[in-house]
Amino acid sequence: MLSEQGKRNIEQAFQRAARGTVVRTSADVCDIALATDPQPDPRHGQLVLITVSSFAFRLITIFQVRDTPEIRSYYLADTDQRGIDESFHEVANLCCGALNREFSRSFAHLAMSTPYTLDARCISYLAQLQPQLLSHYLITINGSVQLRATLCMCCTAPVDIQLNAAEVEQTGELELF
Repeated sequence: MLSEQGKRNIEQAFQRAARGTVVRTSADVCDIALATDPQPDPRHGQLVLITVSSFAFRLITIFQVRDTPEIRSYYLADTDQRGIDESFHEVANLCCGALNREFSRSFAHLAMSTPYTLDARCISYLAQLQPQLLSHYLITINGSVQLRATLCMCCTAPVDIQLNAAEVEQTGELELF
């Protein structure tokens, strides 16, 4: 139900969105690679999920965020009392908002959930959704901050995602839901 070109387009759109939103400053270096171990370790961290959906598909973007000193110092201010998963909700929202804007060029009636947190052990149940796309990434920022991301797309109708990277605009606008 999802073409190979559509899968590549989704993966490229995610990488563009992540490079522009998971970093705190434009000077930060963000490397994104396919994870060599496709199944993240379910014993560590929390999952921050957010969904972009239409009548034909549901794209679940999952970030596995571990509460490490590197991640804590990168994403949280010294005075911030929130947990890293709660703080990372904002980052996930920005990333999926960028994906939503790209997809809205091809699909009407898109919806985006608010971010929510699950225990990392839930990642092992993704296969039960019978996704047409399941990709795992390792995101490294400035060589020391690491997190994982998973794209899980389920289709209820044939979907072919056609995205033109040249048309994608970078914005910093606030989206209210």
